[in-house]
Formats: sequence, structure tokens, C-alpha cells
Amino acid sequence: MWSCDTCGRPNQRNPLICETCAAAAPGADPHEVTLALQRDLAMESHLRGLAFWYRIGAVVFGVGFLALFAIIGGALLGTTPSLHGGNALWASAFGYVAMFVVALAAGSYVLGHYLGQFANGARLAAAILTIAGLAFSLLRFVLACVAYSKLSELYGDSGYFDARPSLMGPIAMFTLSAIWSVAIIVTLFSGRAAQVCAPAYRTI
Repeated sequence: MWSCDTCGRPNQRNPLICETCAAAAPGADPHEVTLALQRDLAMESHLRGLAFWYRIGAVVFGVGFLALFAIIGGALLGTTPSLHGGNALWASAFGYVAMFVVALAAGSYVLGHYLGQFANGARLAAAILTIAGLAFSLLRFVLACVAYSKLSELYGDSGYFDARPSLMGPIAMFTLSAIWSVAIIVTLFSGRAAQVCAPAYRTI
């Protein structure tokens, strides 16, 4: 680790230039510094940030689900000590769901790991998964609108309710989710991200 003489920030990953202000490290070779200045530090930071959220999200989701699995499993074993017939079927189905969720969390962590190393396959996979997530959010929003419309008709016809259900909550949630997803998709499909994840970029 070294501290930059210009901005004073500590640097761990880059021994040639400051990751914050791109100033040369003390005693660094000028030719190597020139090559290092060709790096897109801003895009590298964006990709590392996305990789961090993939990893931390996988850990939080996986640990949370395992805790919920332990609580529900303990409750089921406490109420039905004998796993036969229907109980065994439910336990088996719950176990398969748990395995799928753990595999999903592990896959998200691995994706974040390789995205942090600027692997092009991880960049494309993350972009495709984000598009799929956005499509799922759109489908969920449409279904919510249909459900709210049915409830609005039901409440309006009953005459017992003065106010009908509001769509402000689903609209706000979908808007924020869509903005976040579109920003990630644009970042991952941008030319700068493709350049950073290209094999030639590793030689810089």
C-alpha cells in the first residue's frame, strides 16, 4: 500500500498510479505510468462496485434463506417428528428449493467475483440477468395493475369503502427498479465496459 502525494488517498491495487486522481506513484517507471494512464479507472470502479453488490447480495440472501430454512425446518420437525408420506414429500420439496436457492446465491457470488476481475463473460452474463430481472419486474407490475383494477372494481361496487386501492406504491417501486436496471444495462453494454473487459486491456 502506498499513499498518493497529490490527493493523499491510500492505494492497494495499483502500484503505478493513484486510483483516485491518476497521479504517478513515487519511484514508478515513467513508461509503465504512461501505459497505466490508458486505463479507464472510472469504468473499473463501476464494474468493481457492481461486483461488490453481486457478492454481498449473494451472501446476505444465502445466509438469510438458510436461517429461514433452519427456522421453518425446526418448526416442522417439532410439530411432525415422523417424516412419512405427505410430510416426507413436503420435506423433500423444501430441500430441493433450498438447494436451488443456495446454488443461485453461489452463482451470484461467482459472477460478482469474475465481474470484479473484468471477465467479459461475466459482464455479458450480468447484463443478460439484469434484462431478465427487468422483464420480470415489468410482468409483476402488470399483474399488480390487473389485481389492483379488480380490487378497485370490487371495492367500488361494494359501497363499504370510500377510497379505492392506490397504485402509487407499485408505480414508485417499478420506476425505481427500472431506472436502476436500465442504468446497469447501459453500463455493462457500453463500449467503455467492453473495452475494460477485453483481453487486450489486461496488457495495459
